[in-house]
Amino acid sequence: MREPGSGTRTAVERFFTKNRVEIKVEMEIGSNEAIKQAVVGGLGIAVLSRHALALEGVNGPLTVLDVEGFPIQRHWYVIYPASKQLSVVAQTFLDYLLNEGKQIAA
Repeated sequence: MREPGSGTRTAVERFFTKNRVEIKVEMEIGSNEAIKQAVVGGLGIAVLSRHALALEGVNGPLTVLDVEGFPIQRHWYVIYPASKQLSVVAQTFLDYLLNEGKQIAA
């Protein structure tokens, strides 16, 4: 399980509470990569964002399980300092997120 305060942990705890499922946390880990390595090492199963699995590929050592009620939907936000003008690279990335990225996410 992710560490307390993690958005992923909060979403998972809400999901299980809503579905009246009691979870027994055996281990708390602070990074997605460490969680993936723990699962590969046989220490259990985990709930991770699909984004955290993007580089794993279909032939990687992890398997995505088909679980009723999953995926858990979450909102993502893009923020930047209001007092600063975005760099060309940052503005290009923001434009991508607002246009093409939105279509991909849908």
